Amino acid sequence: MITSLEMRILEQNSVAYGVSTRLLMENAGASVAKEIANRVKPPAEVVVFAGKGGNAGDGFVAARHLVQYGFKVKVILLYDKLLIKNEDAKANLKILEKMEKTVKIVKFLPNLITPLRTDVVVDAVLGVGIKAPLREPVKSAIEVINKSEGLKVAIDVPSGLNPDTGEIADNAVKADLTITFHDIKPGLLKAKEYVGELIVAKIGIPPEASIFVGPGNVMFEVPKKPKDAHKGVGGKVAIIGGSETYTGAPALAALAALRTGSDLAFVIAPEKTAYIISSYSPNIITIKYEGKYFTTNVIGKIVGFLRKVDAVIVGPGLGVQEETFEAIIELLKSIIELKKPVVVDADGLKALAREHLKFHGEAVLTPHMAELARLSGADVEYVRENREDICSLVSKKYEAVILSKGPIDIISDGERLIYNKTGNPGMSVGGTGDTLSGIVGALLAKGISPFKAAYLGAFINGLAGDLAHIVYGERILATDIIDRIPEVLEKPME
Repeated sequence: MITSLEMRILEQNSVAYGVSTRLLMENAGASVAKEIANRVKPPAEVVVFAGKGGNAGDGFVAARHLVQYGFKVKVILLYDKLLIKNEDAKANLKILEKMEKTVKIVKFLPNLITPLRTDVVVDAVLGVGIKAPLREPVKSAIEVINKSEGLKVAIDVPSGLNPDTGEIADNAVKADLTITFHDIKPGLLKAKEYVGELIVAKIGIPPEASIFVGPGNVMFEVPKKPKDAHKGVGGKVAIIGGSETYTGAPALAALAALRTGSDLAFVIAPEKTAYIISSYSPNIITIKYEGKYFTTNVIGKIVGFLRKVDAVIVGPGLGVQEETFEAIIELLKSIIELKKPVVVDADGLKALAREHLKFHGEAVLTPHMAELARLSGADVEYVRENREDICSLVSKKYEAVILSKGPIDIISDGERLIYNKTGNPGMSVGGTGDTLSGIVGALLAKGISPFKAAYLGAFINGLAGDLAHIVYGERILATDIIDRIPEVLEKPME
């Protein structure tokens, strides 16, 4: 099954593969015409009720194909054609307008049109684009369709029926036949009296549109800030990272989080290190603790602060001292108790490989090949040859989402797998893992689930790297990626 949102995502991901929405509409409309022709013999009359969105476009295509089968076709427009904003629908209506010999187009007048005596009535009014409560002329059109004679055919979803829940908005078309596209929508199984016979028509969406994360996921799964947004609504991220030797890693993670839309990014670091990190950018807020590196002595202070943030990143530049590893484990245990979503990367993963913690689904671990091998206990070559299985096993072991970094990223929650192929060899430079952690942390802070945050983060980080590659070739810096995150979020298709 597939929700209406997931379907929109797949359509946009298909476009990224070169399968245009125009082609998808053509395939959809053609499949409707074929199903009608399988049940009714020409020259029977078919009346298509068309709204103003993509569903109407499917109806226009179906009308054109039905004429080819030998049917007498009439199209009833619920709206003035100037109100049709869907470009593909407009293009297909223009074709019908030139077919004046074989297709009759009339305007729907609620007070004048009575129930029809015809052979087939096609509902191309709303599809998945339902908005309750129903308004005119849709409300009257549904009443006319239901009272008309003939085989009633709904395109994708009977108008008035919520495709995801099966709920009815005031009224809905009672179809004899519903032809839905690509896969069944959940609501169709909950309202069989409105759906009638259910047919699933494939419309040419490439399997890769769901196997790989794509621009459609970014377009529909990364929330926009509301117009009345206030400080904090974009999320607050805390990065526990940095040491005497490594000051850049947590700064990169913080800046990446901010560019992804976090309102506040805090770096919690040793005092001297924190001052250096502050000097990189006035946008980073540092929380300082005494000492040269992270130890158990400072966990109490840190945990108290973490209650105020929405997501945590643990690991960038923390260092590999034995005391630090012990402190990381204690910190992660506290984060689990707080039920805060967390990204564990770099030195955090080195520590985690020593301890079998369970995150109860609230964590994203971002290992490269060697780190994944340490987490699994297998050797690197075996992991390389069995990445999918290892990702699934490690995910179940830690009850966390695994984002396995590589030429093709693999994201697993133990049950599901999705792949990401954005990115390029230039991203082997230091710091790109830190930018990835910052992006994923920012998405978690927005309330996005760990699985989605992981695959969205992989795509965004990789595509930002690809945009940087256009300018700098293989001489990319991590800061080049950060600079291009907003462009990816605004225009992921380009």
